Amino acid sequence: MTEHTSTTMPRRRFLRTAALAGTLAATGVGAGAGTAAAADEEFEAWFSNVGNYDGVADYRGQSEVSVAVGSEANGGAFGFGPAAIQVDPGTTVVWEWTGDGGLHNVAETGGAFESELTDEGGYTFEQAVETEGVHYYVCVPHEQMGMKGAVVVGDLGVGSAQTVAEEPIYGHWLDGVSNYDGTVDMTGREEIRIAVGTEGNGGMYAFDPPAVKVDSGTTVVWEWTGEAEHDVVDERLGYASPRLSEAGDTFSRRFEGEGISKYACSTLEDIGMKGAIVVGDPPAPNELPPMVERGVWGLLGLAVLSPLAAGEYLRRQRRPERREVPAAPR
Repeated sequence: MTEHTSTTMPRRRFLRTAALAGTLAATGVGAGAGTAAAADEEFEAWFSNVGNYDGVADYRGQSEVSVAVGSEANGGAFGFGPAAIQVDPGTTVVWEWTGDGGLHNVAETGGAFESELTDEGGYTFEQAVETEGVHYYVCVPHEQMGMKGAVVVGDLGVGSAQTVAEEPIYGHWLDGVSNYDGTVDMTGREEIRIAVGTEGNGGMYAFDPPAVKVDSGTTVVWEWTGEAEHDVVDERLGYASPRLSEAGDTFSRRFEGEGISKYACSTLEDIGMKGAIVVGDPPAPNELPPMVERGVWGLLGLAVLSPLAAGEYLRRQRRPERREVPAAPR
């Protein structure tokens, strides 16, 4: 997430530390709000005219999160960036003005918080969010244009996860994984969690989310739902959890460098209980088998250095391999 600061004007902060008590009833999420499906439908409807909404950016695990005010969206600098974020209870959300798009403010629809109306680049407004729920907010002058946002507090399942802009290449690894619908962007966090044994692949046979992107140095924690006995295995990288079944059991690994970890439940890989962790920004892997890949690149190098040598290489490759045949018994 980009942080916008001003080099020409002093930085000002307004801090309101009051908890957002009563916001659940105001937003319609929580006790008495109806089914989870209804809450999700309401959430998506809220963003129906928000030009830069592309899913919920997950920042759980961070104590402070920044949101830009006056991001490019809705026909000008009339957006919050990101438009929707998910955080843990107790997180401080910092809205920072870009100075673009004229006068903006941040006003929670239930009246729990409201900033000044300003166009000052670098001005910030902070709010500690303590109560689990969805906190919808707007820029009052530009609400009708789509300048709206939301803070999802806690582990509520509303909205779709924000996926990475360009899908990594997994080969055919995630083919047949029924709950895979994109790589969830979890960069910017020191620790993430993946559920083991969620609905998918014909039963409680899925990892959720099945594909994530993280930064180098991130610790991934797999947490069991308790629905069945599973393990987490990546034979190529050489890590494997015990077979666990109790709700709350965990297995963790810290990932460094760049690359893709392709893991599975060892007994249910064939039915689609697989996952992938993209670490950093690895180059797209070549889908050719290793021996073919070496042969192709070797041939290209020969062709550049010597066309005659390349031709000789091809001629030798076409020759049948000579094998030693044992002598017939006398």
